[in-house]
Amino acid sequence: MIKVLLVEDDTLVAKIILYYLEQAETYEVIWAKTGSEAYANARDKFDVILLDILLPDVNGLDLCSRLTEWHDCPIIFISCLDCSDTIVQALERGGDDFIVKPFDNKILEARIKANLRRANKSPNKANNILACTGFKLDANRHIVVKNEGELKLSSTEFKILSFLMQNPGQYYTPKELYYKIWGAKSYGDPRTVIVHIHNIRNKIEEDVNNPRFLKMEWGQGYYFDPKGKAN
Repeated sequence: MIKVLLVEDDTLVAKIILYYLEQAETYEVIWAKTGSEAYANARDKFDVILLDILLPDVNGLDLCSRLTEWHDCPIIFISCLDCSDTIVQALERGGDDFIVKPFDNKILEARIKANLRRANKSPNKANNILACTGFKLDANRHIVVKNEGELKLSSTEFKILSFLMQNPGQYYTPKELYYKIWGAKSYGDPRTVIVHIHNIRNKIEEDVNNPRFLKMEWGQGYYFDPKGKAN
């Protein structure tokens, strides 16, 4: 069974999600109507968390930050807020994906499955340490090792960076990266990938405005330069 924590204060929305997922008979859904109820259940083990932002007693963004301290499972935001700034904040706080309401429950399930596939995909054992001229990526601990110390990557940041490092010099659009990492070709929001790329650059680049390693070529996509050549 796939254990899901659903944090949603809208009773109608929650009941529709509950009915749909439980009909599949492969999901066990725990419904929390408030942040307090989510905290009360947060010590249990979950495979995926569905999290609204506009909760009656707490901001879902703040709740996400707390949940990532206890859980390493995918956190998927489900929200009526569609502005790019909100999506950026949600993913920077530890979210793995973002779905805008209203949505088709078939798409919700597809995104759940895609995030679970990504989270459960084992790293290439032959490449537990990936290195370039500026840093090393430790696949065992999901950290970037630089001269000044170690930086922790989220699960999604690690997947994107390790994929690009294993395919240096190859271009990928945000949609292509979503398909490569999540495995869902038509359901991904390109803004999700763009925000994760920005977060990775903050951890590996000296100057995020002039990246040396994780670069982008207009019209072609993102690519990784292992030599870190300045543009």
